[in-house]
Parts: sequence; C-alpha cells; structure tokens
Amino acid sequence: MQRGYVILIVGAALLISGIVISLLWAVPFAGTILRENTILSGVSIKPAGSVNAYTQVVDTSRPASLAIHVERSNSTTSATTGGQIIGETVRNPNGIIVTSNNFTKQFFTTFKPDISGKYTVTIYNLGHIPVSVDVLVGNLPFVGANNQVNLNSFSGIIVGVILTIVGIIVLIAGVIVLLLDRRRIRPKAQPPT
Repeated sequence: MQRGYVILIVGAALLISGIVISLLWAVPFAGTILRENTILSGVSIKPAGSVNAYTQVVDTSRPASLAIHVERSNSTTSATTGGQIIGETVRNPNGIIVTSNNFTKQFFTTFKPDISGKYTVTIYNLGHIPVSVDVLVGNLPFVGANNQVNLNSFSGIIVGVILTIVGIIVLIAGVIVLLLDRRRIRPKAQPPT
C-alpha cells in the first residue's frame, strides 16, 4: 500500500475520532445546562416593570450562576439607551435577598445558595424605555466560586477539537503525498524512434 493511502487512513481515523469524542462530551454537557438552568430569551420589560425567573436549587455546595444580557429596543437610538439601568435581585425560598445589583448592558455573577428550594430572580427595568432581556440562572458546570471558569469541564471537547484539527491536517498531507507519489511513479514518455 502506498504511503499516501496510509496517511489518508490515519487522517480519517483522527478526524472521525475527534468528532465522536466532541459529540460524546458536548451532548451531555449541553443537556446538563438545559436541564439544570432556567433560560428566558427576548423577554420585554416595560419602564418601571419587572420579570421573574425561578430556579430550583438542590445542591447548596455548588454556586449558582446568573447571566443577564440587555438588548436595546429597535425603535430607539443608541444615544437614548446608553444609560438604561437594569436591576437584579435574587431571593432565597424564605424571601431573603441573596444578591442585588444594578447594571447597564451585561451582567454575570455567581452566588452561594444558603438553603435548598426555589430561588426567585427578579429583573427590574429602572429606565424610561422598554428593554428586552435574556436571562440564564442555575448551575453552570464550568463556573466555580468567584466566577472562575473550570476548564476541566471542557477537556473532552478540547481533545475532540484538537483531534479533528490534526485529522484535517493529516488528510491534507496525505493528499499531497499521494499526488507526489503518483507523479513520481508515472512512466516517462518514450521518445519516438
């Protein structure tokens, strides 16, 4: 078997294994995020209005995460929305405030649940124009205390992506080697006698 074909087989094996490993890690990872979190997308809040999101906390040893993104209203200019203030409050099942902050565009924090139960996140529009917000609240497997990202959660996905990239590079090298070998093997044309 020519060395070009061997390189192509190795490249294809690396590519396929990289894709499989990525999928085997990414699908359960995404399922965990969707299952253990509350996600609100594109919720409109009128001026002086609010919206609630709820999350069920079972494990108090893990920090809970809260991510909020504010989208500007399409009917207003960026000059009028630049100072739009949004507030957030998280209350535990007993109604005690766990965290409370004001922000303008994006907000991310973690908080330590003190008891198990249903936590209420309230997002307030403290400005004078309507806004649209995206909210994610719950346990993110890759976020630890003090908002530190734990890259170990991504290890399988990272390995899969690296294998996929290496597989593509090896496939390209295999094609080049195969073309060079074919050019060398071709018999040269005999001069006419």
